[in-house]
Amino acid sequence: MKNQIRVILNLPIYKSFNYSIPDHIKSLKLGMRVEVPFGNKKHIGITTSNPITKDLQINKYKLKSICRVIDEKSIITDEIFKICEWSANYYQHPLGQVIFGSLPSKIKNGGALEIKEEQLFSYKVNKEIDDSYFKNKPAQYKLFKMIKDSGTINSDILKSYKLIKTLISNNLIEKSILKEKRPDTKKIQLSEEQSKAYKSICKKISVFQPTLIEGVTGSGKTELYIKIAKNIINKNGQVLILVPEINLTPQTINRFKTYLNCNISSYHSALSEKIKINTWIKSRNGQIDVIIGTRSSIYLPFSNLKLIIVDEEHDVSLKQSEIFRYHARDVATIRAKNLNIPILIGSATPSFESLYNCKKNKYDHIVLKSRFFKTKLPSVTIIDVNKDTPHEGFSSELIRSIKETLKNKKQILLFLNRRGFSHTLLCKICGWTSKCYNCDAFMTYHEYDSKLYCHHCGYQKKIDLNNICSCDNKKECQIIPLGSGTERVESTAKSLFPNANIMRIDSDTINNIDKLNNFLNEAREGKIDILIGTQMLVKGHDFPNLTLVGVMDIDAGLYSLDFRSIEKIAQMLVQVSGRSGRHDAQGRVIIQTRKPKHPLMSELLEHGYNSFSCKALEERNLASLPPYSYLALFRVSSKYKGEGLAFLSKIKNIFDQKNIKILGPSQSPIHKKNNRYFYQLLLNSNNRKFLLQKSTEIREYIMKQKKSSIRWSIDIDPIDLY
Repeated sequence: MKNQIRVILNLPIYKSFNYSIPDHIKSLKLGMRVEVPFGNKKHIGITTSNPITKDLQINKYKLKSICRVIDEKSIITDEIFKICEWSANYYQHPLGQVIFGSLPSKIKNGGALEIKEEQLFSYKVNKEIDDSYFKNKPAQYKLFKMIKDSGTINSDILKSYKLIKTLISNNLIEKSILKEKRPDTKKIQLSEEQSKAYKSICKKISVFQPTLIEGVTGSGKTELYIKIAKNIINKNGQVLILVPEINLTPQTINRFKTYLNCNISSYHSALSEKIKINTWIKSRNGQIDVIIGTRSSIYLPFSNLKLIIVDEEHDVSLKQSEIFRYHARDVATIRAKNLNIPILIGSATPSFESLYNCKKNKYDHIVLKSRFFKTKLPSVTIIDVNKDTPHEGFSSELIRSIKETLKNKKQILLFLNRRGFSHTLLCKICGWTSKCYNCDAFMTYHEYDSKLYCHHCGYQKKIDLNNICSCDNKKECQIIPLGSGTERVESTAKSLFPNANIMRIDSDTINNIDKLNNFLNEAREGKIDILIGTQMLVKGHDFPNLTLVGVMDIDAGLYSLDFRSIEKIAQMLVQVSGRSGRHDAQGRVIIQTRKPKHPLMSELLEHGYNSFSCKALEERNLASLPPYSYLALFRVSSKYKGEGLAFLSKIKNIFDQKNIKILGPSQSPIHKKNNRYFYQLLLNSNNRKFLLQKSTEIREYIMKQKKSSIRWSIDIDPIDLY
């Protein structure tokens, strides 16, 4: 037993495996990477524990041996293993995939743990060059001339390090490490309200204590985070800040660097592999003080993590919706508890789960009611589009307000959470519609490349609206677009306001960090008059000159099948409204709707988010829905219609009991996607432990069936029910 160890692999398998340790391997510790044989291949694994005795007793075959040990010391600490193990157990996902999913690709594939700093290569000014040296060396001369002409070049743009080494060895150039230039920092000035919140949090700064910071948009939550983070850093602690999306990391980093002179890094999927590895290693070694990243950052190793902050905690992007379906906010809370450190979760529109935890006294609750720049909250105008009929999505009141705002040299934001030109095409002659061949969904028309796109399966089709035979029936038809997307709003805005500088911001136009940064800089410098965009535009961004927000349509979310839709709509309205009038002038928000008297929306607009959430929580309680109960969602898909439904019906018959509600099975709201038929089964219980126990039993039952035609997934605490 002393010469054996358990190894966990990056495979969709819910167990680890015993391996023997060869005599030549002397120092093998837990949490180290090893190469092991598995089947006909070799895999990278992580050593997790000594073998389980009962497994050894029933093992009839000779154990395979570890091939090699990759690391000299453990790379997975006990603390990281503990939070990964909790995540795997709670979210019902293989532990090996959770652990390996927390690692940069090169590390998970067995690569070396080494920091590769960016280097500068410079021309030696005082060096006399013998021209004969470069005779018959055109490649060296070309590179040398490039360095000489530019003064210095960055290692990232080089393709041949062999040539660089040759020039260095001949004393023609020199190298140095690229060091970040830190600007002078400012002193944080907190308002009286912020100072009171700061003192309250500092009283419990060295113990586990979740605190919800509910602050109106523009109340200065970030400045409060920075002040508390500075307190931690001064005591040699590290701080992790989670933001819901990549596009929020640049501005958050800039805000922190304005006030803190320390090592601050970002971590998210858009970074290069080299940067991610450097950040991972430096964080583990304690060389980084503050990390600002997206949800995957919650699994980064730290040497002295003393504070976790989750900004915009209500945002659904903090929940991963594919494969390993974890919620970063909830994992962060458990990790803070394990480390006995405080966690701050902030939002202008807190999730109902967080508000419920405050009511149950599990969280401290701090409310910031005033804006940092002392401006009033924006005024809200509801436009009943049944009376003020829109022209291409623009009501007459919205058009008038935009003209007035442009006249005053202020910015406008037009929000519509649907990209593309129109969500459907219709033929007025034969009735053809742009339905996807593979899905029970309509394809969206994108005018910029004259294509129909299915946003579910990725199918696309070229189409010409001017061709009288463009529909499937090949008749002389007349195709018209139905509904508006950001493209259509942009097109109409350009015709209505020809002298305005208009820019559309959605995933079709902004697909990398550089484009996002360029847009944000132009918007803040006042180079854009009208911003048109989706949720990408409204999450946490600060536009100093923006005073008018137009919400083009909210009706789609008011009567959704998802019980959380009204909560999401309310949060979206408050967040998008909060972009208006944040600095020197009161803003205005115009909301267009066909349902101006919707009861919960009226509550939100007349009495605010707090009153709205109390009323909505009462309805959740009566319906025994989260946060007053707990959910697990089983989804299955099958190639043949009805097969998945029969499979889930069998599961319900086996596991249905009085102390748990099993809702369904039923067709998924989008029944057919990518030529597969989707069904779902929902488990509901007032007891979280019992729900997890029953979910585990069902998962293990499904795995034993070995039905290759059935694909399945499990989602604990689902955010979207379709």
